Amino acid sequence: MPLLEKLLSSDDQGLHDLVEAGSALFDCPMALVSVLDNDCQRFLARRGVDVGQTPIEQSFCRIAVAQDRLLVVPDTHLDTRFLLNPLVTGEPHIRFYAGAPIRVSQSPDAPVQGIGAFCIIDSKPRTFSDADSTRLVSFARGVEAMLQSRLSSLALSEDAVLLKAMLADKERAERQFRQAERLTSIGCWRLDLATEKVVWSEGIYDIYGIPFGGTQNLDDALAYYVPEDRTRLEAALDSAIRTGEPFDLELDLVPSSSSLKRVRAVGEPELEDGHITALIGVLQDVTERHRSITELDKRANTDEVTLIASRHKFVSYIDARVDLAKISRERLALMLIDLDHFKQVNDTLGHAAGDDVLRAVAMVLRSPWLKGSLAARLGGDEFALVLTDPDLIERLPEIATTLVKELRFPRRSPAGNFTVSATIGCSELIDTADSRHDLLQRADRALYRAKAQARGTFWIDTPPRSLDTAA
Repeated sequence: MPLLEKLLSSDDQGLHDLVEAGSALFDCPMALVSVLDNDCQRFLARRGVDVGQTPIEQSFCRIAVAQDRLLVVPDTHLDTRFLLNPLVTGEPHIRFYAGAPIRVSQSPDAPVQGIGAFCIIDSKPRTFSDADSTRLVSFARGVEAMLQSRLSSLALSEDAVLLKAMLADKERAERQFRQAERLTSIGCWRLDLATEKVVWSEGIYDIYGIPFGGTQNLDDALAYYVPEDRTRLEAALDSAIRTGEPFDLELDLVPSSSSLKRVRAVGEPELEDGHITALIGVLQDVTERHRSITELDKRANTDEVTLIASRHKFVSYIDARVDLAKISRERLALMLIDLDHFKQVNDTLGHAAGDDVLRAVAMVLRSPWLKGSLAARLGGDEFALVLTDPDLIERLPEIATTLVKELRFPRRSPAGNFTVSATIGCSELIDTADSRHDLLQRADRALYRAKAQARGTFWIDTPPRSLDTAA
């Protein structure tokens, strides 16, 4: 499997992002993308695992591949297949495993086959719901899309070499090239710098949704891109002409005969006597792949119950805002919010009633008066609010007072009446050495102080602030 060997030797940041997202979504310390390779299983991406491969006989994923369906092992100590597995009896002491097989085709004519699995692992037993199973399979489908795209690109590169070797039989080569264009949704282009005329292969006409034939003026070709992406493409073309640097962009294009498409545009200079006389490249329709990745990203960044930001989104957002605040010297504040007596709702009224309370909290945190602050559910009954509006931060005590009042939810139960309230800890970025950890630590300390004084109150950590907001 030569293409699969190349896949194993490559590194894709997108796979690492999916593994991190899967670990965060399922709250599992370990997550892997595995590929079976002769006498071992190798990891294309991993989270919480130090080794890059394990012997095939110890592999859980090979069983998921062999049975061609999701494999869930709630407790390895209760499953004779795995009880004596060295990965169970020794590091990393696997107690729970769930893995969905990954299937790809190595060429347009080859059948789809299982090559590995997307899995999550825990060192303690746990249950796994039908909804969890559906989400894990969705992650596996996303991995499949990324690997299939990579394999297609590798196959296309090899096909390009093959096509060049077949130029002696021009008619046959053109026929096969057109078939490759249709199968991969790819077309080729050449921009003559002297005339600013663009020559397209038939595949690009298909992507643009216009009839085949003739050359295109550069301005006419660029007119199909959304304005901001047209600007990016023009800058890339100018840079390639001036510096000889190739480019590789993903852009939004509006064809004449269909809705918005996502395309990948790749280009490089063509030299004649040492001078750049043209640009050549390919254009690929990657709409479906982009849609799949976008959906996975949305799921990873959105809390399923409340539809506000997830912990994964919160971490990436606050890291970015801290970095921006250090550069721009803008103010940044954080509220950590714990619900009081929430467990009593679940215990006496059921989890559906608990979910209703969580959604009510989210609705308050998304109120228009909070002016674009990011609301996130960190897990269980823990929430966070990241404030970036200077006016809100200036009025932090007033904002916290209002939230404490609005986040009160009286409930009646057979065991008696009670009120779910919120206790809030607040902190603010104080100098350029601050990190997310510092901000969270101070907010957590303030939350502890608030709980110590009374539930349903707030505390603001207010050390001297050295960021110069006037700078």
